[in-house]
Parts: sequence; C-alpha cells; structure tokens
Amino acid sequence: MSATFEQTSSDMAGLAPDRRRRRRRDTATALAFLAPFLLLLLIFQYLPLAMMAKNSVLDYSLLNPHAAKFVGLRNFTDMLDYEDMRESLAATFLFALGVVVIVIPLGFALALFLNSKLRARGLVRTIIMLPVVTSAVVVATMWNFLLDPSNGLLNGVITALGLPRQPFLTSPDQALLMVSIMTAWQQVGFAAILFLGGLQGVPNELAEAARIDGATKRQVLWNITIPLLSRTTLFVVVIMTVFSLQAFAPAFLMTDGGPRDSTNLIVYHIYKTAFVMQNAGYASALSLVLLVIVLGISLLQMWILRARWNY
Repeated sequence: MSATFEQTSSDMAGLAPDRRRRRRRDTATALAFLAPFLLLLLIFQYLPLAMMAKNSVLDYSLLNPHAAKFVGLRNFTDMLDYEDMRESLAATFLFALGVVVIVIPLGFALALFLNSKLRARGLVRTIIMLPVVTSAVVVATMWNFLLDPSNGLLNGVITALGLPRQPFLTSPDQALLMVSIMTAWQQVGFAAILFLGGLQGVPNELAEAARIDGATKRQVLWNITIPLLSRTTLFVVVIMTVFSLQAFAPAFLMTDGGPRDSTNLIVYHIYKTAFVMQNAGYASALSLVLLVIVLGISLLQMWILRARWNY
C-alpha cells in the first residue's frame, strides 16, 4: 500500500515540471501571436498619448517645433480664461445629448422590428447599416444638399406645404440640432444591431411564461425585455456618448464650426487650434482634458446604470 502511494507521488512529481514547461510554452506562443498587435497599439495609441501629454506643458508650434518652451500648467489655466473653450464644450455636450436621446429609442425600436419574423430580414439589416458604413464625407455632402436653405430638398417639401423656408445649417439656433440629427441618422443602425444582438440573447421562455400568466406585449416589453437588456443599453449609451464627444466630421464638413461657433465641437476646436492657429501645445492640453472628460463620463454612466439595474 505504502509502496503504491510512493510510486504515485513520484509519478505526479515527475509530471509537474512537464506541466510547467507546457504552460510556459503556451504562454510564449500566445505572446508571440499578440506581439504584433501589442506593438501596433504601443506605436499608434500609447506613444502618441505620451507625446500629447509632453506637448501639453509646452508652448509649441508645428511650424517651429525646435523652439518649444516649457510653460508648465499655463495651457490648462488658459482654458479657464478663454470663452471659446467653454462655448465649444457646451456645444459638444448638447450635441452628444441630442445624438444619444435620438439614437437610443430609435435604435431599440428598429431592433424590435428586426427581431420580428420578417421575410427579408437580411435585406432590411443591410439597408439600416448602409449609413453606418458610408463615408462621413458622402453623408455630410448628401445632407448639405438636403438642408440647403435655397435649393435643398427639405426646404422644397416645406414650401410645397405652404410653410416658410428654414435656414437650417445657416442658423445659430438650428445648426447644432441639424448636425445632431444627421449624426444620429448615420449611427442609429449601429445601435440597432447592438440592441438586436441583446434581444436575441433574451430567453424566449420568460416571455412565453408571462404571456401564459396574462401579461400583455407592453408588459412583457417593459418588465422583462428592457430589464434584461440593461447591459446592452449600458454599452450602447457609453459607445454613443464617446462617439459623439469625439465627433469631428460634421463640424468640419457641414458648418465649419459655425454659424457663430454654434457647432464648434471640441475636436474641431482642437483641430483649428493646432493646425490653423499653430498652437499645438494648447491643442494638446485640450486633447488631454477631452480624454479625461470622456473617461469620466463613461465611468459615471457605467456607475449610474449599474446602480439603476443592480448588477
């Protein structure tokens, strides 16, 4: 009995080094496969981030980078004195809020429609996703034609109904709303596909049991489907908010930040500061502040939604 136990112990002791060697070999193989992607991530993500942090404390121009001077936190304190920074942040927050408010309910409604028994679901999904994969330049050009105050299609419909023409992108009161609607139109298909993936993960047995107990479709939707989609909703809200806070193409291609800086989104403001006004140090500081804001809002949304649905 004891001899058998000793033989078994010696066999297990012999297997342990083999197991450790196999684990080290598997780890080395995994790192070898990941190394190219980690290298690209380091070069194109973390290295530019480190350079941005370094430039944020410099008085730095792209035309004369060798004349950069260390100014400490002056670029950050200047933000408190410049009114255009506050106006740009306000416009960006309103833009992001408008996009999220439009995209979330419409994306969810489209997902419910796509989740029903349609004969041409594949074709409908393709049509819904077309704006998402279409170039931002093409989308902005198309909407510029639609919203043209003189010969735009939308104004043609409005005047045909006997209503006055609208200035749309040339009005400080309407431009930001129009840009938000355009961005929401382009992104709603992406949100719908994400919601659709969540809906297809909801167990059918729960809805069927609720219907047997006499629940209506609205009650099933509100008390079963929506709570079970809390994780998907969290993801969509965070992604849409981050996308909106980093929007650049609408302001650059449609309004040039105007009229009267009403659509001067923060990323476009950073672009103008760096490449038009040649103040790359201040633009780097703005970029760093935007990064902190995006991270803070994302964490806050996750905390609020997690507390709301208690998961």
